[in-house]
Amino acid sequence: MTPFQVLCADPPWQFNDRLPGVARGAAKNYRTLSTRELVRFPLPPIADDAALFLWRVAALQRDAVDVADAWGFAVKTELVWLKKTAGGRRWFGMGRTLRAEHEVALVATRGRPQVLNRSVRSTFVTDLDAAGLSAPVGRHSEKPEAFYAIVESLFAGPYCELFARRQRPGWTCLGDESDARDG
Repeated sequence: MTPFQVLCADPPWQFNDRLPGVARGAAKNYRTLSTRELVRFPLPPIADDAALFLWRVAALQRDAVDVADAWGFAVKTELVWLKKTAGGRRWFGMGRTLRAEHEVALVATRGRPQVLNRSVRSTFVTDLDAAGLSAPVGRHSEKPEAFYAIVESLFAGPYCELFARRQRPGWTCLGDESDARDG
């Protein structure tokens, strides 16, 4: 198997909180893993010069850096998704202190992967235009297509997504909710 030059992961972070309702929180939507399990998670072959996009949650910032380090990557920057509702309004998410309207992916590297486009901003919004068109929010933890377009504009593949929610053409998508074939 050819080593992957880009690895994307939105780990099933394990929380110790108990949210009300039938679907609120990761543990009610899929099997979660502790930071200790994520640090030891078996990775596919990764190139010496590679990039990692690691989605993290605000409450587990240190854990996310620990996971990136354990996987052999050094955190360089972050990408922020400013979420919108399907109707184009500002997202009003969960949070104990602040109601999150964004998600953060740490961008980390090992070696010296070649950046293809140095004009990509550190934030993206899924709004497409002033007419209110926007990418609909998907299932719990599902990321918008705009994220994958950014990844592909920054680094050449081959691409692998761990903990994938669906198959994607040109990517190897691995996860409990996505079969292990190439997309």
